[in-house]
Amino acid sequence: MGVGEYLIIFAAILIGLAVADLSLSLHRLLRQGRDIKWHPIVPATGFIVLCLILNLWWGLYNGLSDAREMGFLVFLPTVFMLLTLFLLSAAVFPDEKLEKGASVLDFYLANRTQFWGLFATYLMLANVGMFMIGYQREWGPLEYLGAGGLNTVWMALCIALIFTERMIFHWIVVTMCLVISLLAWSDLELTQAAAG
Repeated sequence: MGVGEYLIIFAAILIGLAVADLSLSLHRLLRQGRDIKWHPIVPATGFIVLCLILNLWWGLYNGLSDAREMGFLVFLPTVFMLLTLFLLSAAVFPDEKLEKGASVLDFYLANRTQFWGLFATYLMLANVGMFMIGYQREWGPLEYLGAGGLNTVWMALCIALIFTERMIFHWIVVTMCLVISLLAWSDLELTQAAAG
């Protein structure tokens, strides 16, 4: 087994835990049925996190499967991304059973600092990982900007959502995330993703 295969196995364990936690928390929430007041933004953010998990999984598969060697400091941002993604998947849905008549929207708003803070941290770590790769490949300023510019804009939007309860802003960012996720995956075949 090569280094890349070991790294993929390590990533698969953490990604599997993230999917399991996301699924179990959603299951507990769905079991409450009509006992709680539902709001679509929570399932929408759950779907966004699932898309992030899938995107990271296929990105790691594509980037690591043929790796023969990798410096620890180069892999470290990926480890932190995996841990952050696990925490993000755990933050989407309530851990405990909500009280009868409780609003899922109230949970979302009370939890927005943790959720969007972790989302911003994930994007920052993605940039750190890209910049480390760019340093090794001796990228120029435009290559750094092209690789990390969009994540930086998304990071700023995530941070802004921490400080506002106005749902129009939350819906704009969530809708943009959903559209970008669906467009990115709509024409992609897994064989393409795996082959690069």
